Amino acid sequence: MTKKILISLSVVAAVAAIAVVGTIAYFSDTETSTDNTFTAGALDLKVDSQCHYYQDGNDIGCVDFGNWALADLSAEKFFNFTDIKPGDSGEDTVSLHVDNDAWLRLVIDGIVDNEGNPACTEPEEDADPNCLTDQVGDLRPQLLFTVWLDQGVTSGFQGPQDLSECDNDFQGQFEPVIISEGPIDPRGETWNLKDYQGAYLKAGETACLGVAWRLPGTVGNNAQTDTFGANMTFQVEQVRNNPTPSWSAE
Repeated sequence: MTKKILISLSVVAAVAAIAVVGTIAYFSDTETSTDNTFTAGALDLKVDSQCHYYQDGNDIGCVDFGNWALADLSAEKFFNFTDIKPGDSGEDTVSLHVDNDAWLRLVIDGIVDNEGNPACTEPEEDADPNCLTDQVGDLRPQLLFTVWLDQGVTSGFQGPQDLSECDNDFQGQFEPVIISEGPIDPRGETWNLKDYQGAYLKAGETACLGVAWRLPGTVGNNAQTDTFGANMTFQVEQVRNNPTPSWSAE
């Protein structure tokens, strides 16, 4: 009798085990999304330059400076003239490229404004008896600059589709002047593109600035050997999620 009871209990246990297994056999499915990543975008400004130097109305070109293809700036110089004279003039077409929409500003600083070397030639001393004791030169206030958006007849500063429109030829009807003709401020200058109808550089397009200079023929001997120099810094900051560039608070 006891043996039969044990066998019966074993059968019940086996049936119970089968029942337990049956209760966990749920319908199921698995879906896996692999290799999820976030990658930060880039904001990289590239600059190229075309330099023109006019003597007697002829473009004699710029030697060893002012001309380069698209690049990050390192030792490049837009201007490096060592022997300008009254009546000379020039222009540099600066081309700007970004890979994301960007606010732009141009900062002119690091002003050098001195009597040069030698500090005073005989003709200069005749014209300016104080040239030996002056702390600043006479070239900067007489060297006149004009800066404009070199966009041809394309409306807006969002970049001409035809690069020939960056043609170094000022067309006043279409191209806004951002620095009217005059000397560079001895304290430096800052120009924000946003000040011009909220404009900014567009990704993948080309924008150009024309930077012209001239030394009027009326300039006299007081400017002989004097030196004027400055840094030109182009700064960009993302437009997306940033309606006002951080430098606006400066």
